[in-house]
Amino acid sequence: MTHQPLPLYHKVYLLLRQRIQAGQFAHEVPMPSENVLAKEYNVSRLTVRRALDALSADGLITRRQGRGTFATSTSQLGRQQADIGGLLENLVAMGLQTDVKLISCSVEKVPFDIAGLMEIPPESTVQKAIRVRSYLGRPFSHLTTYLPEDISRQVDARLLASTPLMKIFQDLGVQVSHADQSLSAVLADIDTAPLLEVAIGSPLLSIRRVVRDTSNRVVEFLDAVYCPDRYEYRMELSRVNQSGNQLWQTKAHTTS
Repeated sequence: MTHQPLPLYHKVYLLLRQRIQAGQFAHEVPMPSENVLAKEYNVSRLTVRRALDALSADGLITRRQGRGTFATSTSQLGRQQADIGGLLENLVAMGLQTDVKLISCSVEKVPFDIAGLMEIPPESTVQKAIRVRSYLGRPFSHLTTYLPEDISRQVDARLLASTPLMKIFQDLGVQVSHADQSLSAVLADIDTAPLLEVAIGSPLLSIRRVVRDTSNRVVEFLDAVYCPDRYEYRMELSRVNQSGNQLWQTKAHTTS
């Protein structure tokens, strides 16, 4: 049985759906025009229009006469998050065994969707760093980290290019306590695909992590994607008794 390639408009639909579900379009601000999207994805305006028609049919966008196209609020989409234990296991060890390339590092206004996740005012500034991690010369992860401004003053590009962030936190006296993490599948977009050496639209594993210190303050937000053929996320499961109930307890492992 042969598999037909996805129509071009459907690839654009999937990429736009991914961005909408990630909250990258403010629901109160019009999305980019058809012409802008056509240029961004290097397709025709008709292709973009067909993709938008599909998004509209799925309830992911709303077209308003004379005002533009608006993404559905992420609070209305009902995305579920995975609850996985052992989130910080092996992170420092993995960082020391792999190579990292710092793509960019800047201090900028926090994106509106990230502000809510980091529990900071939308006018706050954060340090945004993009890194690509490789193993045996092959890139396997694209990491975007956001740090609060006061912490970022102590973390320069040189450190980020040479030291795992968990080790930096240890050296700074930032006492990381726990994290919340969600896993999902996404598609490689025009930014991540060339850095990971994969085709646009390739399936990737997405991990989003909110890291907190002992006072429950968010000290890092991580938005990472991984090549599934180069990275594996494993968990040990054991049965434990909690309040008379037998439950699964997890211990996570990451391998590349």
